[in-house]
Amino acid sequence: MAFKIAQGSQAIEQAWFPIDSVNSGTTFLSIGQLVKLQLTAFNGMNPLAIAAGIADITNKQAIFGVVTGTNNYPLTETFNATYGQFHTTALTQAAQAAIQKMGAEGMHPKGDTAPMVQVAMLTPYTTLEGPIYNATYGVAPTLLTCTTANAAGTSVTTNACDVITVAEMCTIYCRTGANAGIYRILHSASTTVHTETMAFPNAIAVGDTFVVLPYRQGQSYAQINSTAGYIGMCFDCAVGPVTNYFRLDVKELDFAKSGQERLIFRFNAIHFLGDTRST
Repeated sequence: MAFKIAQGSQAIEQAWFPIDSVNSGTTFLSIGQLVKLQLTAFNGMNPLAIAAGIADITNKQAIFGVVTGTNNYPLTETFNATYGQFHTTALTQAAQAAIQKMGAEGMHPKGDTAPMVQVAMLTPYTTLEGPIYNATYGVAPTLLTCTTANAAGTSVTTNACDVITVAEMCTIYCRTGANAGIYRILHSASTTVHTETMAFPNAIAVGDTFVVLPYRQGQSYAQINSTAGYIGMCFDCAVGPVTNYFRLDVKELDFAKSGQERLIFRFNAIHFLGDTRST
């Protein structure tokens, strides 16, 4: 599972773009990968880089869209067992001719041999679904098991979660036990002792299971994965909301199933301004 347009989001414009070959020599783009509008020299789509600074203030990337298809011919599509279907640049005539392709659409003639991706163009009003993994794509966040009962429902002691939490910026979700299905924003800064200002409605028992992730409903901070060649395929829950992150407007959290944790969100409008923004 990678990034995708959420069901029920407003109408999305899609267009075909060549894959950039200027900045990185060889660029791989996968279906579900986030791409950016490169404001310097480029000749096609580039993967979004990880955020640098608060709300990516150092890079000031302008988020452009999410890849929804490639022009590889279906019988010879390039496929990675972990990340799914992808496409790559081809610089020379011979390299382009060696790739069997179906025609793109829009401004690009169907006879053009350039490797291309179809991109859903995002706006601040586009709702996305973003998967959450633990440092490595496909690795589920750590399941936590309560080791100390708490009748008041205000504290959960567990094995270590994936990141040191930040008060009021992280969420605990009860997966099994009397509070199953309930979310609470954390007031603590720890990996093992999780306190809540708003109590869980029921007592917390030894053996209850939870997941703690560095996101919250409403305005939230998040970092994407940094895997070389496949950056921007998921959120990385091993990176806390401290130094480097994107700003999100989160509609819903979904932490119910292991390996299927996700955010339903929009990128904050600040990420569409690029070099024009100062904060």
